[in-house]
Amino acid sequence: MSITAFGIENLLPRISLQPSVVPAMVIFASVNRLLISLTHILIETDFCLTHPNQLELRCTLRIQSRKRLFSPIIVAHGFRGFKDWGFLPYLSRQLTQSGFAAISFNHSLSGIGDNPWAIEDLEGFSHNSTSQELQDWNLLLDSLLWGKIPFAHRLRLNSVGVVGHSRGGSYGILLSSQVPQIRSVVTWGAIQSFDRFDGETRRRWQSHGYLEVNQQPQEKPLRLKVGALDALDRNLEQLDVLKAMRQSSIPVLILHTRQDRTVPLIEGQNLWQCADQKLSNFQVIEGGGHTFQTQHPLDTPSLPLLEAVSRTIEWFKKSLPT
Repeated sequence: MSITAFGIENLLPRISLQPSVVPAMVIFASVNRLLISLTHILIETDFCLTHPNQLELRCTLRIQSRKRLFSPIIVAHGFRGFKDWGFLPYLSRQLTQSGFAAISFNHSLSGIGDNPWAIEDLEGFSHNSTSQELQDWNLLLDSLLWGKIPFAHRLRLNSVGVVGHSRGGSYGILLSSQVPQIRSVVTWGAIQSFDRFDGETRRRWQSHGYLEVNQQPQEKPLRLKVGALDALDRNLEQLDVLKAMRQSSIPVLILHTRQDRTVPLIEGQNLWQCADQKLSNFQVIEGGGHTFQTQHPLDTPSLPLLEAVSRTIEWFKKSLPT
């Protein structure tokens, strides 16, 4: 069957023109990419959301071509991550195949420039902070809930899910206690606290004016300026993940690998201790480490990754309308 037979004119983004309280927001939607599976056409649409200071959130929405409503799931990357890293496109496509719409995004100061596959804007990355990331989340959620993203007319805007890796999952917990439209969250290796720096690291950070955050010596030098530390201290109360977990009244699935050396398993256990255990669940995946045995770019999905994706989809099918 040809693409025309599916009605290509109905696959193009339609952006709602209703007024929004979001200031100075600009949307650019690219030409769609159409991926044909055995049962569906999957549409991938890139678009940008712009802050008043012109910083951009580069986003990708994935949705089936079928004319029906889909629950949107925000797919959030972690620190030193980005929306096209490793397993994130694979996870997004699997969610879409399973009957959801997946929205992934790059934080505005994630260090991603013209090359979507690598952190190359080192200066931009150095200015990132929790303050900026919270503003990014607010822009994304406001744009989604006001229907100002592509295919908004095909989304259940009152039934939003969030799946996030590392601190992306922790932001999902934080925002779910503030945004009632978020109905379900899945975390992959989430952190229990954003304050992860000992006294010596803080003194060195303040003395040098920056902190190097590379994990591998052969990588390009990545630095965070001291403004990120100042923002962290200002935002500590707002970034209290354990408190948000105690206040949560929605189902949360906490996934953690037993061999995670970046965010130890005890952090997932502590989140679970704060959760409503009648609504939520804590599941341990054997093997895989913090990135579920995945490198960038993704070649073949590992067994820990396949298990995490399967459990995530199963959770959302139980907790969001499909």
